[in-house]
Amino acid sequence: MRRILAVPPSVPRLAFLTLLAPLALLLALGSATTSYAAPTDSSELDATVAAWQEGPVYLSPASGAVTPAQADALASRIEGWRDDVHVAVLPALALGAGHTPQQAMAFTDRLADAWHARTGGAGVFLVSFSGVGTYAGSYDPIRSGDEQVGAIMADEVGRHTLGQQYQILDAVLTRLGAPGSQQDAGGDGLPAWLVVLLVLVVVAALAAAAAWVVAFVRRRPRRRASGEVWAGPASYAPSYQTFRDETDTPQERTALAREDVTRLGEELDAADLPTSDPRVAEHVRAALDAYADAGRRVDALPEAAPEEELRRIDQVAEYARWQLATARATLAGDPPPSRRVPCFLDPAHGTSVADVSWAPPGGVVRAIPVCQSCYDRITGQPTREASR
Repeated sequence: MRRILAVPPSVPRLAFLTLLAPLALLLALGSATTSYAAPTDSSELDATVAAWQEGPVYLSPASGAVTPAQADALASRIEGWRDDVHVAVLPALALGAGHTPQQAMAFTDRLADAWHARTGGAGVFLVSFSGVGTYAGSYDPIRSGDEQVGAIMADEVGRHTLGQQYQILDAVLTRLGAPGSQQDAGGDGLPAWLVVLLVLVVVAALAAAAAWVVAFVRRRPRRRASGEVWAGPASYAPSYQTFRDETDTPQERTALAREDVTRLGEELDAADLPTSDPRVAEHVRAALDAYADAGRRVDALPEAAPEEELRRIDQVAEYARWQLATARATLAGDPPPSRRVPCFLDPAHGTSVADVSWAPPGGVVRAIPVCQSCYDRITGQPTREASR
């Protein structure tokens, strides 16, 4: 059967051209099969094939790259559209030791073979190995455009960050033609249950708007003794907007980026987590890989680096700290922490816990993420407020 596999560059430690080389070779050979050595552990492979017989999306319990709700959203887009599109979100441990692109390609190849052997089916396969890579392939494609799924995946990986596995898979489905989550309008009229639902939604929206107005009136900006201004909770979305009270230069921002990566290395050294547990080892390895990528990027910076590159270094460093925090939580038997950016006022304070509207003395009010101690200091409210 004709098989096409594609490997997008979703791990920072591998160059894009390096990953395109095996893809180009496979596309040129067409009917040739891969010669990579297969992973020895087949438990995840068997579980994936068994799960695909029940539904189009399999989320391994050992992977935290996609939430169950996100997996359900992907499944709802595929069901009723095509029965030959399959998605799997697996841990990097499924590849065994090494976590190389060759092992991932071999695993995806074996997955397509196992599915065909059990069901006789073919189609499109989208496989995420958490922080290691996201892969796509078509096995004996039956629709025009299926053979382009590898190029589509590579393009979407380049458009997203390392932690956006759901967004990558969702975007690939969109470009393959999957319908959205909203039903198309049409017919002789709306069903009664849908009318009732719409009425409830409108009433809830009006109630929420009224509550927001009351909260806005009550939470007017308050000036602290330090001269800082707190204007209440905020929904933080990094815009990288430059405010009039910011006076640092590109050279100073570049120096801060170098200092932050150096501090990240010191944090990793100080953590020194035991890696006898494979789950902890996976997160520690991901943190170290992200740190290595940030180090390479910092070493290549000019004296005054462009904002886009500084932004990318900040994202990679944030991903490394989140993986380290997840490793600590796994070691302690706690649930993984929410993925949030570091404290805006001082990244050394650690991960932020809440977003507030804040202004420096004489400055402009803006939304920022803050750690627990900064939240308590700025708001003057009990600690429990930060978790709401």
